[in-house]
Amino acid sequence: MVRRVSTTGLLGFLLAAFLYAQEFRATLTGRVLDGAGAPVANARLRVSNGATGEVRAALTDSHGDYIVPLLNPGIYSVRAEAEGFKVAIQENVELTVNQTAALDLRLELGSIKTEVTVNAAAQLIEDTNGDRGGVIDEQSVKEYPLNSRNPFMLAMLAPGVNFDGELTYQRPFDNGAIANWSINGSQQKNEFLIDGAPNNSQAGGNNIAFVPPVDSVQEFKIQSNAYDAQYGRSAGGIINVVLKSGGKTLHGSVYEFARRSAWDANSFQNKARCVSFVDGRCQGAPRSGRSK
Repeated sequence: MVRRVSTTGLLGFLLAAFLYAQEFRATLTGRVLDGAGAPVANARLRVSNGATGEVRAALTDSHGDYIVPLLNPGIYSVRAEAEGFKVAIQENVELTVNQTAALDLRLELGSIKTEVTVNAAAQLIEDTNGDRGGVIDEQSVKEYPLNSRNPFMLAMLAPGVNFDGELTYQRPFDNGAIANWSINGSQQKNEFLIDGAPNNSQAGGNNIAFVPPVDSVQEFKIQSNAYDAQYGRSAGGIINVVLKSGGKTLHGSVYEFARRSAWDANSFQNKARCVSFVDGRCQGAPRSGRSK
């Protein structure tokens, strides 16, 4: 027997699967004003990401307001133009994971062929939600030392976040041993997300399904409380990881994961037991991998 599948039902299933994911992309909003502070209607905006080539367009309404949703985290250039005004360009607008940022632009009277460019980083204001927590940005992910190259360990940089498990078991391939997180006192009641999709394992309590390589992580946001209604599958906090989306140029990284005690820095305890050092070797103490 051949059974037909309704296209309406299939579309509904795909839509439901899409809606199940929480949003990780940013939203840019604000107003376009003239020199006197009056709103500029029908101003054309162009929001572009120089690294990926992503470009989004928008128009202001009668109140001069605009909104550009669904922007991948990154650094953008915002261009605004209208008839009778000089073009205004704001460079270095950095948007982070799940951020709703407000950026107002002012247009000066003049020819549209004239551009006024501001290269300084824009001071963005987020006043649409009351989230508490913090963002571990791309620079922190790239530069901070990591035990076992596990990016989730950087979550402890946020206030109120602590890892209660054994430090020995921070292995990136062990998703069960790194489940013991407390966020503002919650014990193993947290939700882990990757690009907005659920990343909690079905086995065990609050296990992480997949630990991405640190090289693939752009940034992540820890929401300790007061998050909005799209979240709520947990009694604790939200850790939302955003993976790198690539760019216009070819690039990559190479690494090897290895634990070799002979390569480790010597510990304070071993040094305290040494009588002297000869050619970098501890003399007068029991030999061990960490005393070499």
